[in-house]
Amino acid sequence: MVGIHSALVIGGGIAGLQVSLDLARMNVQVCLVERKPRLGGHTPLLYKVSPTMENAEELVKPVIQNVTQHAKINILSYSEIEEVAGSAGNFKVRVLKKARYVDEEKCTLCGECAKVCPVDVPREYEMKLGVRKAIYLPHPYPIPAKYLIDRENCLYFKDGSCHACREACPENAIVYEQKDKEEELQIGAIIVATGFKQYDARKAGQYRHGIYPNVITGMEYERLCSPSGPTNGKIVKVSDGTKPKSVAYILCVGSREENHGYCCRIGCLGALKHAYVLKTQYGDEVDAHICYIDMRTVGKKAEEFYREVRGSGVNLIHGQPSQTRERPDKSLTIDIYDQATSKLLSITADLVVLEVGLEPHVDLQEKLKIPLDDDGFFMVVHPKLATTETPLEGIFLAGTVQQPMGISETLAHASAAAIKALISMQK
Repeated sequence: MVGIHSALVIGGGIAGLQVSLDLARMNVQVCLVERKPRLGGHTPLLYKVSPTMENAEELVKPVIQNVTQHAKINILSYSEIEEVAGSAGNFKVRVLKKARYVDEEKCTLCGECAKVCPVDVPREYEMKLGVRKAIYLPHPYPIPAKYLIDRENCLYFKDGSCHACREACPENAIVYEQKDKEEELQIGAIIVATGFKQYDARKAGQYRHGIYPNVITGMEYERLCSPSGPTNGKIVKVSDGTKPKSVAYILCVGSREENHGYCCRIGCLGALKHAYVLKTQYGDEVDAHICYIDMRTVGKKAEEFYREVRGSGVNLIHGQPSQTRERPDKSLTIDIYDQATSKLLSITADLVVLEVGLEPHVDLQEKLKIPLDDDGFFMVVHPKLATTETPLEGIFLAGTVQQPMGISETLAHASAAAIKALISMQK
């Protein structure tokens, strides 16, 4: 049971990490609840951060270390919010901590369990090029750094046919009988930092994402670029692992449309970064095409970065393709009307990268009872003057759950939410 002068932070991405750390440094007891068995959200899965091109994983590492080491922060990972009751200053929250089926105190990270596991599970965010086992150590930044069993894919839980990991574990740490646990919290303020999810690119059916293997999203492309990704940082054709001759990047997929009228704010710089990495890796051996509606490069150094990428030989096309067609060799053809030249172009690319829009994670809307705005984000008191405060007293928003924003904006917004939450608890 946590005291009423404490805060609940929901979400362990960079917004949740920052608000937790700020509150803890202001002497507030914090309970950080993250539904996944790791911290960091999307940021550690990136390769570089534009326009500075800093290593994304290294950027978030010290924040995670500070959070995990702070005495006033209690982290409940692999946990979900079950119920929220009460009001500002005295919320009562029930949290479900899911069973890991591994005794955390006994697990020594020897890895013998994973070595004998017969089940391969595709890593979804790596285009199914990378795999893990049904018993695995989450990556990156697992909290705690212990193995766990994926119940959905484990043969023991499917039909009882496999006990390989329990037999291989030298510490007897495998506990198939482990149960989910509930924890009751008494909380003074709640900060929602559940972040974003990518627009489902399959909804943009003209591009054939999920049908043609060489049509991928920007996040999947990030994993190709990353040394810790499935190709050890080599940008390749997904269909056969060979070097591409041409890559096309399509902006605003799922953004600035009838049902998603807002700008995602990160797509333009994301595409420029992706083309920059391609050119850095292959130079003039590979052609790069960026298809855009408008090129929006907001922020310090962003315009300079745009000019640098444009000067590197990247072909910028003012328009959106009509559809993607696959050729017998798995290369792709897209037709596009270039508004800058008034010409209809036909481009052949070995990879088509969809820079998709962002949608908020509002799965907790019914439990939190926060109304949604017209774009599907949690509603705030005022879109200009009070972007961290919801209409419900004592409940605040941090980061991209409120609106699309980049990393620096997210961190600043999270710190503002921490201040507002602290003020509410001092009333």
